[in-house]
Parts: sequence; structure tokens; C-alpha cells
Amino acid sequence: MVKYAEFCAGVGGFRLGIDLAAHNSKCIYKNEIDEKCDDTYYRNFGEHFDSKDIFTLDVDSIPHMDILCSGFPCQPFSIAGKQKGLEDDRGKIILKLFEIIRALEPKVVFLENVANLKRHKQGATLSLIKNLFEEIGYKVYDEILDSADFGVPQSRPRLYIVAFNIKKLKNVSFHFPVGAEPKKTLRDVLVPGDNSIPISKKWEEYIDLYLGIKSADELSFQIPKTRKSLERVADNCDINDCILQIRSSGIRAYSLDGQFPTFAVSNSGGGAMIPVLTKERRHLSVLEMKRIMGFPDTFSFGISRTDSIKQLANAVCPPVISAIYDEIVRAAHFSV
Repeated sequence: MVKYAEFCAGVGGFRLGIDLAAHNSKCIYKNEIDEKCDDTYYRNFGEHFDSKDIFTLDVDSIPHMDILCSGFPCQPFSIAGKQKGLEDDRGKIILKLFEIIRALEPKVVFLENVANLKRHKQGATLSLIKNLFEEIGYKVYDEILDSADFGVPQSRPRLYIVAFNIKKLKNVSFHFPVGAEPKKTLRDVLVPGDNSIPISKKWEEYIDLYLGIKSADELSFQIPKTRKSLERVADNCDINDCILQIRSSGIRAYSLDGQFPTFAVSNSGGGAMIPVLTKERRHLSVLEMKRIMGFPDTFSFGISRTDSIKQLANAVCPPVISAIYDEIVRAAHFSV
């Protein structure tokens, strides 16, 4: 049995992907500081996190594992943030992970982060991470993969790092999967008539504006300059039957016959930031958003809708994790 641990586990996206790969693997340790994530994790896996704040962890308390997995915080490296990198407290988590790796020497380390980590500080941050691995005897592979190539109706490029302990594993030959499934579209995952999150009167008027039913002067409110017209319209997009998404810069329209861009929804209690389906004049449902992230329909949330969507937006896409895990098992010669 392959024993693995999840650090910065979120709601268990790595675990879902590894379970999907259907090898003989067991999660022996879970770490995550977010209490609401702990509630969701327990609801789906029947287990609570073993630890919360990674910085207070005593390395001697962590069991030995074959594979260490982590989707460590992306905000310090994201192009949407301040890009403080390792100067950000959240960015320092990768250094704590190296403390754990040095002490426990897992056979494989499997990491995920935003694609911009590869470009952060002109590549210097990724070079530092790779050098730290090499200094302690690991052979490192990194690649940006897009979830859209793995049966997920979302274009979500992410950097994946896989490092093999060459003192424990001989003749490692690893290749990232290329993805072979036909690309799913947004239309493939919609549930017609699911009005579980109805839109507001203001959204109704926005749709009327963009469909040409009303002019800006006829709206019941003063429209911001950035929303007087659609900021961006995707190729082959039918405004009568598309998805509208509020961004800080304006409202964008996405075709149902393509993939959603990187799924990120602001923590808006009123639901205003949740994508809108124009034809049915409703927000996307939590079920549809689970599908956009590649989560199973059966995945359960017992928290508010807002927190559920936030947890999904911060997760990894399980089908991509599963495909990479298959290649890790093959390359490491695990007998599973």
C-alpha cells in the first residue's frame, strides 16, 4: 500500500484524485488550517485533519509517508495578487514543507500551484525550489498542465512539481500526462432548469441591457462605466445563451460550447459574483460549479453556499491529480 499525506489539504482535492486513480493507496495524514474546510473534509471522508497550523508542527509527530502532497497557497505567486512570494507568510509554507521533507525523506513529493509560479521573479522562485530539492537528493520535474485537457470543462493552467527521492528510488523515468480525453464544454455539465440560485432584479436588467431589450437609460439604477457594455465576449458566443461573469474590470461573456476560464469567484454573500446563465436567467448551481472543478456530484457541503463556492475555487482539479498520480506510481515502481 502506498501511504501519502496531504498538506494544505483544503477539502481533499488531492485525495479525490488519488482515489480516482484506483491504486492501493491510503491517506495517513491531513493538514489544513481552515476550520470550515475541516467540516467539509469530515463530511466527505469521515476524518478530521490531523493538524491545523503547519508552522506549529513538530516534524517528529508526523508519520512517515511514501508521497507528500500539497497544493500550497497560491496567492503569494498569483498574477492577481501582490506577488510577494517567499516574503509573504503564506509563501513561507513551501519552506516549512522542505523542513518536513528533509526530516521524513518521502519517496515522492507532489506539489501544485498557479502557473505564474514558473514565471515569478523571472523564474528565480521556481529555480530556488528546484535547487532546494536537488540539494537533498531529489530529481525534479515540473510542467504546466491545463485541466481542460483532462475532461474538465475549465481552462485552469496550473504548475505541477513532482520530485523523486533518488536515494530511495532507482532508474526513475517520469513523464507528465498529456491528457487524451475529448474536451468537455460548459454545455456538457449544465443541469437545465436548476434554479436553485435565482438572480436578482439588477441582474435581470443587466441581461436585458446586453441582449438589447433595454437601453442603459431605461435601467432602474445608474450603471457603472465598466458595465455599460460587455468587457469581453468569447469566440462563437451567443449572448442569448451564454454565461456572464463579473470581473473587477467588467462583465465577460463565455460560450457554452467552450471551457470556463480559471474558476475564481469572489466571496460575495449575496451571490452577485456567481456566474449567470443568460437563457435561463439564473446563477450556476453548486452542482454545476462542482462539475466545472472536476469534483464528483456526490461531493457534499454542509456549509453556506458562499463558503462552498470559495472552497471549490481554491481546490485542485481531481482528474488532473489522478492522471499525474498514475504516472508517479508507474515511475516509482510502486507495486499497487
